[in-house]
Amino acid sequence: MKYNYLTIIQTSLSPNPGSYFARDAEYSHSYTGDSDVKSLFISRVLVGDYTRGSSDYVRPPSKDGGDINFYDSCVDDVISPSIFVVFEKHQIYPEYLLQYKSTQPPVNLFGDEIHNIISNRDRFALCSPFGQPKVVARTRLKLCRARECPGSCRALHLCKKFLLTGSCPFTRSRTGCRFSHELDCDHNAGLLQAHELESLSRAELCTLLLQSDNWLLPEICHNYNNGGGEFGLCQEGFACKRLHICERFLNRDCSCSKAHDFNAPQPYKSLQEKGVPEDLTHSLKSVYANILALKYADRNTDANRGRGVNRGNRGNRGNRGNRGNRGNRGNRGNRGNPGNSQPAQQTSSTDDILAEINALVPYSDDGMNDWLNSSDSDISVAASSTDASSVDGQNKKENLNKTSTAIRKNGRNTGRPSTSSTNDNPGAVIGDSNTDDGPNRRQRQRPARDKTEICMFFIKGHCIHEERCFKAHDKMPYRWEVREDDQWTALTDNENEAIEKDYCDPKNTYSQHPYSTPPVHFDTMTRGSNKVRRLSTTNSLLEPTFIHTTEWVWYWEDEFGNWNMYASAAGGRKVADVDSPTLEQKFLDNDKDVVEFTAGSQLYSLSFQDMIQTNKEYGTKRLVKRRPLFVSAADVKTKKARRPPGQLNLTDVPDHWDKTQIPQTGYKRVPLQRSSDEFKEIETLFCKTMRGFDIVQIERIQNKALWEVFQWQKKQMKINTKAPYVTEKKLFHGTDSKYVDVICKTNFDWRICGTHGTVYGKGSYFARDAKYSHSYTGDSDVKSLFISRVLVGDYTRGSSDYVRPPSKDGGDVNFYDSCVDDVISPSIFVVFEKHQIYPEYLLQYKSTQPPVDLFGTADKAVRPNNKAF
Repeated sequence: MKYNYLTIIQTSLSPNPGSYFARDAEYSHSYTGDSDVKSLFISRVLVGDYTRGSSDYVRPPSKDGGDINFYDSCVDDVISPSIFVVFEKHQIYPEYLLQYKSTQPPVNLFGDEIHNIISNRDRFALCSPFGQPKVVARTRLKLCRARECPGSCRALHLCKKFLLTGSCPFTRSRTGCRFSHELDCDHNAGLLQAHELESLSRAELCTLLLQSDNWLLPEICHNYNNGGGEFGLCQEGFACKRLHICERFLNRDCSCSKAHDFNAPQPYKSLQEKGVPEDLTHSLKSVYANILALKYADRNTDANRGRGVNRGNRGNRGNRGNRGNRGNRGNRGNRGNPGNSQPAQQTSSTDDILAEINALVPYSDDGMNDWLNSSDSDISVAASSTDASSVDGQNKKENLNKTSTAIRKNGRNTGRPSTSSTNDNPGAVIGDSNTDDGPNRRQRQRPARDKTEICMFFIKGHCIHEERCFKAHDKMPYRWEVREDDQWTALTDNENEAIEKDYCDPKNTYSQHPYSTPPVHFDTMTRGSNKVRRLSTTNSLLEPTFIHTTEWVWYWEDEFGNWNMYASAAGGRKVADVDSPTLEQKFLDNDKDVVEFTAGSQLYSLSFQDMIQTNKEYGTKRLVKRRPLFVSAADVKTKKARRPPGQLNLTDVPDHWDKTQIPQTGYKRVPLQRSSDEFKEIETLFCKTMRGFDIVQIERIQNKALWEVFQWQKKQMKINTKAPYVTEKKLFHGTDSKYVDVICKTNFDWRICGTHGTVYGKGSYFARDAKYSHSYTGDSDVKSLFISRVLVGDYTRGSSDYVRPPSKDGGDVNFYDSCVDDVISPSIFVVFEKHQIYPEYLLQYKSTQPPVDLFGTADKAVRPNNKAF
């Protein structure tokens, strides 16, 4: 390992697609840009075994001419290297950032005039929302709202209709329009000149005022953007005066279920009520994005201004009291002493709280929401009563978007979002007039935290956060609760397990065990007149390496009233080509989706919203249920048992792996039994598009190192996107048999296994259909297909010049995770990071008849020329 200075340089080694590092800071200095304050990274670099580089290298060369052993990095000189090229980013840790400046007078590269113009905060805002630097024009000039203003105001006297469209329908009416339609009248001309806007046209002035005058456009509804369902947490629904539009969509691509179209019914209604003409709809996205940028810049400016004064003792900030006592936060410049006023009433409305601080964007990837969600802020708690916020700094950045997750997870079990009173939270601080934490300071009552998910660490043995944990502590991975006296009460252990066992059996519509009296009705989630809910641990698909997660099973009801698990051949029926994990993953991806699948020769659709399965040919409908897999108290106790010292820890590998064939290094190929469900699942995927072939064998690849890295990558993607799950797919990759061992050992690497497929980018290619990948399996009689787990995440259409996925917002921070051939219905996926892939199965097969060109000459001409696909 070496310490090296990060640099992006062009040398005799270029154009190597690697990261360049220099031994000497002097060399790297030339590549630090033109800013006054320059930046150098001092990084830990695992250079390993290195060799002399070459301009045609896309990875280090082989040590022995084979496809297994490679050098770790390249250098300019093997004897005395000063430049190092690393091709794998996981060999690098950027440990220090050194910023420095010259002792010589700085040079204004833009000229004093331009610099002075854009530095005027009354006219421009310089900010970098979502990592994208931008300069946004602004003005303090507003439209006068008075119908008969005497002319003493400092606002434009101009008709709003005329400003927005250039014409006014009231001029043709009998009474005419009461507002001015002249920009060059004495009053308006003087104001425009004073604000240096006299050279703008009406359209240019309109754009500037739209993003500067909050009165002209409806505000975006923050409650709509929090929580799940059609209207999120907005209580007004369709009648809301604010705009129901996705805030994330304004600055980047977004595929969530929120509205992304200003012509959608509710946004269209709100805009029409505000008098915004349809002609402006096409420009509203950029206008609202600029409004967001201005608010972001103002908030940063206010924060920086606040740091320049004495704010008092910040150590006691945990007891800020009610917001009405702002006068005594410390000596903030003698703002007065309103501390003796009555405490303001705490509100649970997100809109009111956010309006009070003039904040925007509850979803943020670049720190815009850090203040809102920090443990020092009240906002994350008040934003949702269904999800708990961290206390005492346990989680510094609770994501407000967890609300929708909590509602969806719990709502599927209970039919409604959970709420709670202050009595639910034993740690709530109750306001007391006799409690004093300084002059005129009073504690306030904290909003209660309703814990709707069970902590897996507590079940396992111990949670380090103890009572501060924002998840419920229970010794079982599920807990049934009844609503009594305005609070949730846990049922006894006997009742809890009995009800759970009945609930897990899809034939039951209510609990039947004698312990459960009166019975719990599962369809309505009620017990007598009281509401009932079920808490549980996180989904097993979201945390596959954890124990005590909740595994969900999917069933359908046949004509005899029997409930059958998907992909089960019970009763001699044809096996469906989807199983419970597949359906569950699709359900997590989109719980309003309609999934199509086949069983034998029949095609079916399954609606998640209606939980109905429909035969596409005959129209026959069947009920569908999603129930957890039952786990008894004895099962939980067995899983908690510690292994003897020295025994291999296998909790981080899938349960179905053969634990006797997991080497500490390398891999094992474990043949699957033809009678096993695992074999049948892969066989079904293969046969869906392949006919006339015999499967020789299917092997499970057990590579502990690759699996652990794959799970680590999944966790990082969840953290980066602040989402509870990452889109993962099982995809095909055809390759020549000579590459099988290197893929099983070191994973996919397009630089070795396929170097010519660049139609959608330079990466590893995967296909939805085995038929497509078949053409890339080489000329051997026995052909090889990998079925891989691929973290496709957020994807976009690829391009031949991509060497990594493009940016989501034009900046250098937020990127897509993969590329596809078609965003609407993708069949080809390109992945640029091998840690997003796990080669799970190797399927070997041979033809039962002479080979047939499945695509034809015309289609071959347009397919990517890939060695492996």
